[in-house]
Amino acid sequence: MSMDLRKNLIAAILSPLIVLPVLGFCYFYAGIENYTSLSSLISGVGFGVSIGMGSLFYFYPLMFIYGLPISLLLQKLNLFKLPVVLILSILPVFLLSLFSEFNRATLVLHLLVLSMGLTSWLIYNKLR
Repeated sequence: MSMDLRKNLIAAILSPLIVLPVLGFCYFYAGIENYTSLSSLISGVGFGVSIGMGSLFYFYPLMFIYGLPISLLLQKLNLFKLPVVLILSILPVFLLSLFSEFNRATLVLHLLVLSMGLTSWLIYNKLR
């Protein structure tokens, strides 16, 4: 297995895990926005992380079906730069949001795919 393919596979395996802290933070923010008690705030963050665990069943296949081939193509074309990766990572969600109502859940989905693209790019570039 070539070094580039190994780096891409490691990035594809690790980058969807960023969903857990991002969703935890989103539910933390929503808990602060509707603050009632500290225990409800903590349980909200726990709920966000558990939702993130469930959403990994969606993000891992999408990473291997869409993210990994795009990453390999961009590297082949020598276009694996952060702005290009971020634009191509948000493009499918942006196109879907054109045909649906834009709400807070859509905004969180945009944040999730951007964080996955950024994490994938960082992991690939930091591996030796």
